[in-house]
Amino acid sequence: MMLLMLPLLGVAQVKDAKYLAKDAVPVENGRVIFTKEFEIPMNVGDIYAAVKEWANEQYAPVKDMPNHKMISTHDEACEVTASAEEWMVFSNRFLSLDRTRLYYKIKLNCYDKKIVAHIYDIHYWYDEEREGGVKYKAEEWITNEWGLNKKGTKLAKKSGKFRRKTIDRTEEIFTNLETFINRKAIKSIMK
Repeated sequence: MMLLMLPLLGVAQVKDAKYLAKDAVPVENGRVIFTKEFEIPMNVGDIYAAVKEWANEQYAPVKDMPNHKMISTHDEACEVTASAEEWMVFSNRFLSLDRTRLYYKIKLNCYDKKIVAHIYDIHYWYDEEREGGVKYKAEEWITNEWGLNKKGTKLAKKSGKFRRKTIDRTEEIFTNLETFINRKAIKSIMK
């Protein structure tokens, strides 16, 4: 019986490999900061206009989520900053919903032919319906120290699901931004 389970354990580790990687949750100066750089064939003015449009759509105010909003745009620096408050759902089954509020900030710096995006100040409010819930900072919850078992071979029981979903969400945000900006670049080339 034990020999039959060995292949299943291997499959689970391969499936989780991206979440187990030591650099999966990047830490800079003690802070969790996800960073992605995009090469875009546009000038800084066009990139900045497209980034502002994307951010205004993505971070438009949401009812009952007061922290989901644009924070600032700096035209001289070609920089956009937004704050997010959204639900991160771990599982949703009949009569059972496991979710947390996810908070983060995103800063987008625009240059000629390039965008540098940073997602930072990540924190969670979990189980808020039960006596006010629990609040976690990414630095104390999803880093290698907290989000993995001691050997680094498995996701931690409690915080592992936060690590997995946060990594997935940051990838989704970056992909969404890149797709939007690339569409704008293609339209500008076609003119």
